[in-house]
Amino acid sequence: MGRRYTAKKYKMNNRGSAIVTVLVVVAFITILATVMLYISGSNFQMKVADYRTKESFYQAEIPVEELRAQLVEDVQLAFAKAYSTAMSEFSGLGDAQNSEDNSEDNSEDNSEDNSEDNSEDNYRRLFCDEMNKIWAGRCPNDADGNRQWEVGIYMVAAQPTDGGTWAVTVAPPSDPALKAKFDDSEMFSAGRLILRGVEFTYDSSEGYTSIISTDYCIMIPEVQWPDANGYYGAAAGTEERLNFSGCVNYMNWTKR
Repeated sequence: MGRRYTAKKYKMNNRGSAIVTVLVVVAFITILATVMLYISGSNFQMKVADYRTKESFYQAEIPVEELRAQLVEDVQLAFAKAYSTAMSEFSGLGDAQNSEDNSEDNSEDNSEDNSEDNSEDNYRRLFCDEMNKIWAGRCPNDADGNRQWEVGIYMVAAQPTDGGTWAVTVAPPSDPALKAKFDDSEMFSAGRLILRGVEFTYDSSEGYTSIISTDYCIMIPEVQWPDANGYYGAAAGTEERLNFSGCVNYMNWTKR
């Protein structure tokens, strides 16, 4: 009788099982909470990195836009001087060309077209010269005669105030004849100048880097020359009608 009672007593003695269950539940909750905290922390770090990356990109974009804004101002100034000079020479150029054409051919239409072409070419040359004069005043040439574009760009674009820094490089032109000028190889065929291979590198104080590379395409403002009777067409190019902001655009823009 005593043995059976003792066996039954030991068999029904389950004291401490509750604490084991509690420990298992607590361990499970702890693991689950740890995993959730890890995922939340990783997600937070990713968002911070994404924010810093975007902030770095926006800061790198600032000098890119500042240079474009300066080029727009330069286009307006170059246009005013080139157009004024070209118009003052228009009569003389037209008369000289007309007399030459009339001696060879009595076609009035042909001489009129040649006169306008000659005036347009003269205006484009004057515009190109003015743009190069403006930047020659900002960018000294090195010992090899290469224009130091970086010096002029640093003058027109300010450094950031958030603790970061940016640097700029301009690839030298492939044509040695243009090493101190805008790439004006397409000036007469397409009416544009190109500043090629401009690369801005921004380094933030947090260690993030953004690089923007682009070409600046400068469209020479179009003008309409007066006809033989001195009349302009409806789309005559005047400073009030021109959209100078649309004359400067990006080409081959890349970010990394």
